[in-house]
This record gives sequence, structure tokens and C-alpha cells, in this order.
Amino acid sequence: MMLTLILIAIGALLFLVIIYNMVQQYLNKQEAEKRTLLLKHKNIINETEELLQNAGQLPFSKAIVLTLYQRILYSLQIMTQQDPTNLQIKTRRINIEQQIQHVKEHYQMEQAGLKSPDSDQQAIQMLQIVKRLRAVLRIEHNSGKVGNQIFVVEDRRLELIRLKINLTNLAKRAGAALANRDNNTALQMLKKGLTVLDQTPDKDEQLKSIETSMQQRLDELTSSQKQVAQEQKIREEESEKSELDQLFEPKKKW
Repeated sequence: MMLTLILIAIGALLFLVIIYNMVQQYLNKQEAEKRTLLLKHKNIINETEELLQNAGQLPFSKAIVLTLYQRILYSLQIMTQQDPTNLQIKTRRINIEQQIQHVKEHYQMEQAGLKSPDSDQQAIQMLQIVKRLRAVLRIEHNSGKVGNQIFVVEDRRLELIRLKINLTNLAKRAGAALANRDNNTALQMLKKGLTVLDQTPDKDEQLKSIETSMQQRLDELTSSQKQVAQEQKIREEESEKSELDQLFEPKKKW
């Protein structure tokens, strides 16, 4: 009888140990998933705030700024659900909600047009920002947080910004080529830019201004090349005429 009781006690103890281990594994898994989720949304917040800090380099529309702030707010709400006792997250969420309200009521773009990049490196950085903004916009649209109309309008606006960066940088490189008397390279760049602009039906005033400037440069370069070619032709004709005159002029008698 005693042996039976001992065996039952051992069995019950083993069962409790197994149950405890299962519960502990479940809790550890839950905690790991919680940490992973918190880290994911912390990274989303950091990346989105980094984009907001670049609002001075590019003309961010009100819709884009609101999309970015709302993306941060959504991540903070998820983090609050996972860690409801964290006062820092709660305070941050309240602050973002206030900023969203301020943007809705007062936000205006600092500059309507694009500020031309000062160098190729800055142009690349600006293009990377545009690429990241379009990726975020697409993610928010796919998740249902951005409506179809806003997505179409803002994605096209970002595409035109990308076009302006490339064209203004191309125009600067063409100007540098002209300064170095590399007219053929400048000619190719200007024609390339004008071809792209000709295929853009919804040009805004800044793109129209870029197009006018590039066309003017191309006309001047073409006119200059024609003039050089004509002057060269005249020199060649005069040289041929001089050679013929020397050939048929009376020979001197000695």
C-alpha cells in the first residue's frame, strides 16, 4: 500500500513538473513574441521619424506627413497593448496624437517646389528618401490605412519629385560638360532630359520651367554647333580656292 502511494506521489510530481515546464515554455514563447513585436514597431517608429526629419530636403505634402505620423501612432498603440504599464509609451502616444491634430489644423509645406540638389551625392540621398516614402505609402495603402485616391495622387506626386531630382541634376551635369567644352556629352544629356519631359503629360510649373531652360540650352548649343560647322566649311572652301589659285596662277620666269 505504501509503495502504491509513493508511486502515485512520484507520478503526480512528474505530471506537475511536465505541466510547469509546458506553462513556462508557453510564457517564454509569449515573452519572446512580445519582445519581437515591440522591437519591430520600435524600428518602424525610428525609420518613420527619420523620414519626417527629411521634410526640409523635400516638399512633403500634408497627406504624406499625416500618413507618417499615423504610422507612428499605430505602432505606439500596438506597443501599448503589449506593454500597458509603460508610461513612456503612453506619453509618447499622447504627444503624437497632439502632433497629428496640429498638422491637420496648421500644416503648410515650407516650399512648394523642389530645391535642386547641390551635388550628385545629395541627389542620390534625395532619391533614396523618395523611394522610402513611396514604399511606406504603398504599405499603408495595402493595409487599408490610406485610401485609393490619396495613394494615387501622392504616389504620382512623389514620382514627379523623383523626376525633378533627376532632371535638375542632369541639367547641372550638362552645364558642367558645356563648361568643359564637351559639347557632344552636353547635347546627349539635354536631348535625354527633353525626351523624358516630352513623355510627361502632367508637368507642373517647375517641370515646365526645367523644360524651357533645357530647350533654350539645346537651341543655343545647336545654333553654336551650326555656326562652327559653317565657319569650318567657309575656311575649307577658302583653303581649296587658295590652293586652286596657286595651281593655276602664272608661273614666274627666272
